Amino acid sequence: MLLKNDGTLPLNKEKRYFVCGELFEKSRYQGCGSSLINPARISTPKSAFDGAGVKYKYAKGYRENEIKRDEKMISEALCAAKDFEDVIVFAGLTDYVESEGFDRADMKLCDNQLELIDALLDGGKKITVVLYGGSPSELPFADRVNAILNMYLPGQNGGEAMRELLFGEANPAGRLAESWPMTYADVPFGEDYSKERCEVYKESVYVGYRYYLSANKRVRYPFGYGLSYTKFEYGDMTLEEADGIYKVGCTVKNIGDREGAEVVQLYVGMPSSRVFRPRRELRGFSKVYLKAGESARVEMSVKADDLRFFNIAEQRFVLEGGKYDFEICSDCETVRLCDGIVLSGETFENPYTEKVGEIYRNISLCKMTNEVFEEMSRVKITPIAPKLPITVESRFSDMKSTFMGRILYNSVLMVAKIDMAKAKKMPDGVEKDNKIKGALMLYNILDSNSIISMSMCSGGHFSYGMAEGFAHMANGHIIRGIGAMMKK
Repeated sequence: MLLKNDGTLPLNKEKRYFVCGELFEKSRYQGCGSSLINPARISTPKSAFDGAGVKYKYAKGYRENEIKRDEKMISEALCAAKDFEDVIVFAGLTDYVESEGFDRADMKLCDNQLELIDALLDGGKKITVVLYGGSPSELPFADRVNAILNMYLPGQNGGEAMRELLFGEANPAGRLAESWPMTYADVPFGEDYSKERCEVYKESVYVGYRYYLSANKRVRYPFGYGLSYTKFEYGDMTLEEADGIYKVGCTVKNIGDREGAEVVQLYVGMPSSRVFRPRRELRGFSKVYLKAGESARVEMSVKADDLRFFNIAEQRFVLEGGKYDFEICSDCETVRLCDGIVLSGETFENPYTEKVGEIYRNISLCKMTNEVFEEMSRVKITPIAPKLPITVESRFSDMKSTFMGRILYNSVLMVAKIDMAKAKKMPDGVEKDNKIKGALMLYNILDSNSIISMSMCSGGHFSYGMAEGFAHMANGHIIRGIGAMMKK
């Protein structure tokens, strides 16, 4: 999907470009871990460019299996780029920083990528960034580059798809299914998440775009956002009710000179609600394909039942009476058309105390303590179990709390070290890369996974009996542990 474009895209097929970033050669087209498959064929950006006869000069600029800045590679890229005005940088999250089985340490791209882009920008280049990865990232360069095309994880033919989008053979029509914050510091409770053994999501209904919208928190790109090579005009909104169903319609016109697709999004909010609610929530969407100058009627519907909130005191969904705003948007922040309707609703007592209502209505994160969360949700937070004795539910890293547990933990860690050492001695290629990724994944999952989840994910190599045995032995019960390991 197209995240930024100052008119640089689509690119001119006749021009010659400077291309850098090893993801140009080693395209990230799928996730890492159990999602790795053997594709029938792979289209990388390089093979797509070569197959279409795109004229370019290439320098790696960074290694995709490393994180730190490589001064020599950046200098070589700058030297190769000096005769070019237009630069295409391939960047993004690699399998070494984003994978199944562990959380990312932060939301940053690798330092070697960021410093390469900064160095090219300092040289006054016109830069298009092509991004890969399975989740949002901080983009500190976004205001300085000319265009950003985000491919996420595009699949085995992703190289060809990227080329068609980049050169205008296809028109971008994707929309973000998540908000991209400016920095990780903007994520609610981001400074606390993954730091403790027990996680409590205290923000209640303010999840994702609902938080950023309601808290008026600026984001880099909002939920539902995505640009196109053409423009769309909205008009003639209608709002009708029949048998508890609210039908919303509008006319969308392609006012540009290219065929394209628009995703029309319907949000509903209730500003005067007695209970805390998000500012607006997505209730429907429709994608419409239009030729240049063409118009189409778009219709969506919302059931009255979908507007209910869960009354925690009565343990049922309740339809609150009052005025509801129906907003037709192009993303969650951009309202194109708006109309309202008054619903009669039901009679109910406010389920929240004045204290809880004030904290959650004002989205005071610092005041959303565990005690306030328990009062709001009527749910008692389960006390954190002590680290000892070790059980199969314990974190694998908790085994380091005992003498025997440390021996067992280090023995498993040694497997990853041996695998990594063997992989680094292999000749360069896909097999070497996959071996390194496997060893790295094992390193990362040891910290946060439980002993039993290690067993469940091992494909039979680490049986449940072995998991029980590890727990017993870590607690000093050697004979009992050996007995558990010998069970079928």
